[in-house]
Amino acid sequence: MSASLVRATVRAVSKRKLQPTWAALTLTPSAVNKIKQLLKDKLEHVGVKVGVRTRGCNGLSYTLEYTKTKGDSDEEVIQDGLPRDWAAVGP
Repeated sequence: MSASLVRATVRAVSKRKLQPTWAALTLTPSAVNKIKQLLKDKLEHVGVKVGVRTRGCNGLSYTLEYTKTKGDSDEEVIQDGLPRDWAAVGP
């Protein structure tokens, strides 16, 4: 019985159409407004970096920091008139 369940699961997953996402992350409208508000007060900063770091032995933590420059490995996320928001994965 479990073998037929596995076959059915594989068939269902293999027929699923995957839609590509081009942005590293998607921001809610309230997040876009908050980032715009925060950057308005920080004229020397040009964006916000979102990162992921390992934390402890079994988890990840997200980092959020202002940035003055865009790094080579940073991916720019443009959404709702917020073209200067950068997402960087890593330390």
